[in-house]
Amino acid sequence: MVMMNPRAVAELPLWQSGLLLTGGAVIGAMIVEWTARKLIPHEVRVEHNAVVSAVFTVVGTTYAVLLAFVAMLALEGYNKAEAVTGHEASLVEDVFELMSALNGPGPEGMRQDIVAYTRHVVADEWPAQARGQSVPEQVSALQRLTALYAILLEKVTALGAARRERLAAARASIPAIVWFVLIAGGGISVLFASLLGAPKLSMQLVTSSLLALSGALVLLVVVALSNPFEGDLAISDQPFQRVLMEMAN
Repeated sequence: MVMMNPRAVAELPLWQSGLLLTGGAVIGAMIVEWTARKLIPHEVRVEHNAVVSAVFTVVGTTYAVLLAFVAMLALEGYNKAEAVTGHEASLVEDVFELMSALNGPGPEGMRQDIVAYTRHVVADEWPAQARGQSVPEQVSALQRLTALYAILLEKVTALGAARRERLAAARASIPAIVWFVLIAGGGISVLFASLLGAPKLSMQLVTSSLLALSGALVLLVVVALSNPFEGDLAISDQPFQRVLMEMAN
């Protein structure tokens, strides 16, 4: 069923997802209210308004807190996925720049450093050792290679970690039990609202519909943000596109 499959809802255009969730919530609330009117006499509901109102306050507050908590989790996950994407693209650029520095240009620069080091050993260090002279520990060509390789290894390792974080963010999702609780909790809240005895059916329908609509709108936000790389709000690959353009220049 689509309503219980958030991924299917997220794959729809946002306006369609909104119509599906809000329309379903409002129609469901009206059906619940109409059914309650048929099954429970108005006098009975008015007689128990005080009790139902007290319980509804607790239930409604609990559901609102849960809904806000899940919405914050979805927003936090979305922001984290967006930040990881930008960080990964930045690391790609860093690695490319380091490779450019190593190559002076390219692997040719690394070969030149190795050749310079070898010539230094043959032309300077070996004769000095043959004369019993001390040889300096530091060699500029070797130091340059060592430093760049250390930084490059660090950046490549960080790039791999950032990629794993992005893949994990794409796989992360809100557990099915949470979706069930959110939808069931919304239904229970609407059911409690229908137990209140408003004088006019039209006013009761409006109240229940607005209650269901408010919950559905928050649920729409949760659905849209819980899949950060899908749907209309999908995180853009623009950081990687920018890096590709810079590397092509």
